Amino acid sequence: MTALTTSASKHTAMVSVKKLTKGCIALRIFQCALKWSCTVLNEPVPSKRQDWIDISKGFGIVFVVVAHSMIPPMSDVLLESVIFIITSFVMPLFFILAGMTYNSERHRRNLKNYAFSRGRQLLLPYFAIYIIMTLLFIPLTGSIDTYLTPGDLVFWLIYGAGPPGQPTYLWFLPVLYFGLMLFILIEAVTHAQDPRVRWPFVVILPFLALWITDVFSPILVPWRVNSVLFATTFCIIGYEMKRYRGLERWSTESKIRDGVIFIVLSTTFILLSQYNGFVSHPDDWFGKNGWLYLLTGTSGTIAFFMISSLLNPSFFSKRMQFLGVNSQIIYEIHPLFFYLVPILVSLFGFSTTDYESTFTLFWSIRFVIAFGLSIPFTLLILRNRGLSFIFTGYDSK
Repeated sequence: MTALTTSASKHTAMVSVKKLTKGCIALRIFQCALKWSCTVLNEPVPSKRQDWIDISKGFGIVFVVVAHSMIPPMSDVLLESVIFIITSFVMPLFFILAGMTYNSERHRRNLKNYAFSRGRQLLLPYFAIYIIMTLLFIPLTGSIDTYLTPGDLVFWLIYGAGPPGQPTYLWFLPVLYFGLMLFILIEAVTHAQDPRVRWPFVVILPFLALWITDVFSPILVPWRVNSVLFATTFCIIGYEMKRYRGLERWSTESKIRDGVIFIVLSTTFILLSQYNGFVSHPDDWFGKNGWLYLLTGTSGTIAFFMISSLLNPSFFSKRMQFLGVNSQIIYEIHPLFFYLVPILVSLFGFSTTDYESTFTLFWSIRFVIAFGLSIPFTLLILRNRGLSFIFTGYDSK
């Protein structure tokens, strides 16, 4: 995505605004993708799962697609504010849930099997998709401007981070894996001790993450060790949440009390996120203050836990559960559909210049296409053994 340049002429901007009315026609087509996705969301959700957890993941993956649809916000203040809010909590939500749902009694005595299982789920798709991307770049090099050569991609794959300014969205998979591995080692070593022994890690690990970031700056940290340390911190926070209150819904017997807690928590979270600003793990940027990121990540996650806990079984909640259960596949596949937007927009009379000069106005179209097409493609992946192995690490049965 190209940044809006100051050299864009006023005439081009005026023409592009006039042509926006044609986009209404395009939206009717894009609605078909969303309508199609709604018809297939009746796919059953596995039993014996905490529904509010899957609903929380569902909210999380929707916000991930929204944020990716909006980035970069250019000079749009409203979009910028929304991105500040989303990036302040959405990745911590998944990290916290990973720690919260870790079954220590089951896995502690066989960490090797757990590491292998999670490696298949997270690292295998990471390398498989990355290699496929590299192979696709080979025939494209020389014919279109891909910004990166296959050799560049191989280098950054070995380096484990980057490329600078254009990092791949796949960063989350290895960061979650290695963050989890460090967390389960800490839990295995400290489980026989007083649980409070783990609390200092919530301070020590972010301190090391910020120190490592400063040491390497402006170079990206290899294999995103700093992000791994933040991921481990959030895993510990999630695990401690479960230790104190189990996996029960985040609500009390008093709706008034829940409302007051939610208002105070969400207000604090929004204000802090606006101050801390944009967070981007792949760019080694945790906002203005990494410690505030810990606060926004935790408070924002709890706020959405409360929202998810209030949803009773319904048409909407079942579909959010489906999204949560399949959030990894949606995360892995949705960016591919962003490349369709400039092509489709051009079919309705917009030039590349028009699209670039009004980039922020098309974010909703990017979201509808990416999200709408991700759902049926998710079902396709789940029903194909080869694709399921690539995107989930396991064969579909």
